[in-house]
Amino acid sequence: MNAAVEATAPGKLVLLGEYAVLEGAPAVVTAVARRARVRLRVTEAPGWRVTAPGLLDGPAEATVEAGGTLRWRDPEAGARLELLSGLVRAMAAAGLADPGRTPALELKLDTTAFFQEALPGRHKLGLGSSAALTVALAVALAAAGGGEGVPAPEGGWLPALVRLHRAAQGGRGSGIDVAASLLGGIVRYRLGEGGRPEAAPAALPGGLGLRFVWTGRSAGTAGFLARLAAALESDRSGVRARLDTLADLARRGAAALTERAPEPFLGVVSAYGEAMAALGREAGIPILSPEHEALAALAAEAGVAYKPSGAGGGDLGVAFAADPAALDRFARLAASAGFAPLSLPLDRDGAVVDTVPA
Repeated sequence: MNAAVEATAPGKLVLLGEYAVLEGAPAVVTAVARRARVRLRVTEAPGWRVTAPGLLDGPAEATVEAGGTLRWRDPEAGARLELLSGLVRAMAAAGLADPGRTPALELKLDTTAFFQEALPGRHKLGLGSSAALTVALAVALAAAGGGEGVPAPEGGWLPALVRLHRAAQGGRGSGIDVAASLLGGIVRYRLGEGGRPEAAPAALPGGLGLRFVWTGRSAGTAGFLARLAAALESDRSGVRARLDTLADLARRGAAALTERAPEPFLGVVSAYGEAMAALGREAGIPILSPEHEALAALAAEAGVAYKPSGAGGGDLGVAFAADPAALDRFARLAASAGFAPLSLPLDRDGAVVDTVPA
């Protein structure tokens, strides 16, 4: 490979279907214009050399061993790059790459767009940076190995990437963030027979607008999912009933999207936020954190529908309305209360890969 390969993939925000998607219900996710970026090129130096702005203070070097294991010269740097290490191992195990025979590579991994630099503390925004980086890195490595562009999702690339991301993340997650990063736009997503991911383009009803607000603190999806799994294993029937409610609402919301019906969809959104709070109370998970509770109250005052986007507990919330003035009023109220409305435009493009002069 005489040229460098550059690949990017967008982040995501879940609009509907959190938690229920794990039960096979449909969910709706949008790709947003914050992109993970990967650049790689073959070098003459031995091993791999990785830079990661915002994550590493300087370059990290590794040798590639059998099975795709990356042996880092600096273990502390390797610990910060565990996603990369896990992805390379998973690609090797899946037969999608043979890192042991890959030439020495120089890689630049950039997820700085997933942090809100303007806010104190450099907060991670909860936009699915690990999924976006997984997609961008996988398609870059595939292209470097002689592939042409991004393989078609219907050819099995989406299920493969979902498996890779799960393997690198400890086996949990629906893969909805991977679908958004790979495909772009608004996506209807579900886990079909045998847990196989299924994704299709979707659209919001005409005239429906969105506003995203940062709650002021990051949240850990993996921890919430682990606590939910523990609650289900303890045979708490109340938790199962709450999940069933969410699944029913998710199906109604997906039907409203198909019918392009804004009012039914807004009704589902409001009910879904309340049902997420009920699940949290039943499972002992702070899904509707005090910050989300305050934003929900402001949304009611402004006359818009509101819910957490994602697992809850923090990160971002999303407001929906067919009235732009109501959404603007909500954004002003949220800003006055100390929250941070964010501009997160829809990204219609999914993963993009190209070759550039080295």
